[in-house]
Amino acid sequence: MKVIFVIDSLEGYGAEKSIVEIALRMQHVIPVFINLYGAGNLTSKLENKGVSVYSLNIAKTYGFNEAVSQIVPIIEKEKPEIIHSTLYRADLIARKLKSIFPDIILVGSFVSNSYGLNRYRHLSTLSKLKLFSTQLKDRLTAGKVDFFLCNSNAIKKTNVKALNVDGNKVQVIYRGRCLEDFNTSIEAQPSLLRELDWIGQKIFLNVGRLNKGKGQIDLLKAFSVINKENPNTLLVIAGEGSLRRELEKLIRELQLQKKVFLMGYREDIPSLLALADFFVFPTYFEGLPGSLVEAIISKTPAIVSDIPENRECFPGDEALFFPPGDINKLSRQMKQALEMDDWESRTDKAATNASEKFNIQRISKDYENFYQKIFRQKNI
Repeated sequence: MKVIFVIDSLEGYGAEKSIVEIALRMQHVIPVFINLYGAGNLTSKLENKGVSVYSLNIAKTYGFNEAVSQIVPIIEKEKPEIIHSTLYRADLIARKLKSIFPDIILVGSFVSNSYGLNRYRHLSTLSKLKLFSTQLKDRLTAGKVDFFLCNSNAIKKTNVKALNVDGNKVQVIYRGRCLEDFNTSIEAQPSLLRELDWIGQKIFLNVGRLNKGKGQIDLLKAFSVINKENPNTLLVIAGEGSLRRELEKLIRELQLQKKVFLMGYREDIPSLLALADFFVFPTYFEGLPGSLVEAIISKTPAIVSDIPENRECFPGDEALFFPPGDINKLSRQMKQALEMDDWESRTDKAATNASEKFNIQRISKDYENFYQKIFRQKNI
């Protein structure tokens, strides 16, 4: 069986990283990737494992007709049984392809709480109108999709309602991580600490794309309060994105140039997690947050926004939670994290839960079983 994965980009964050890791472990499905907007950091990883990748380099942000015209001959050549789209623009393009190839099963993805109240609540009036327009386009075309794969129960609940989708068409399978990747050896840590000149510091780490929805502006403001009281603290942010200049400006305004490090896109997240004393995740909305799962597996104490997507990653109250957007409560939780002495029992419990729920090997098999099931149903 062959599955073509149509995806906006292969930059290496969130949904892109997860679907690549899942595809690379498939044994009974031949994966093929179509990447709409450039090669990306994950392209070579796929190609090195013998996976075909078509990078279209679509010039326009919404060059849907151009994309369709380029993808049609690829589908005719590859002859997939299933097309699986991930992320908004890929979803809309794949739905156009369904009209051309009605006999190919179309699977969509629910990977983020894009239309939830938490996102709308913190937008300007103009941004709310733009988001509603996006939601309307999504909703009007969602009926073309045969099935949806969803990465959390929280996301299924909100997206089924927001897009008026039959819940029976939505299968929840968590996005996983390779557990072994986050068992960083203790011997590797001192050298990296010396390299970065972080010895003797308490390190707060955030990992994610740099955009407003990830809450990194809130994090900088909260950290400025903590650092005044605890000058031996550092904030490390690993990720790249459109918010970088705004974050750099705020760092200067808060006079935190020697205390906050914007690391850019990193391939050594397991090592950074091993160095970090705390993982801080102030996001406003998510899908299943991969970087948070990585922190849990690494047994890094976590301070996270209290949203259903984050709660679903823990069996109970193993993290410190705060309302998204509440900078004062975030700073208080960061301060409390520094003072707590029961983190080991909390992180052990969370990691045990994560190893059962988010093991990439099992999840890859679940994906393959799902594809085989819907293909059999179609051919009965």
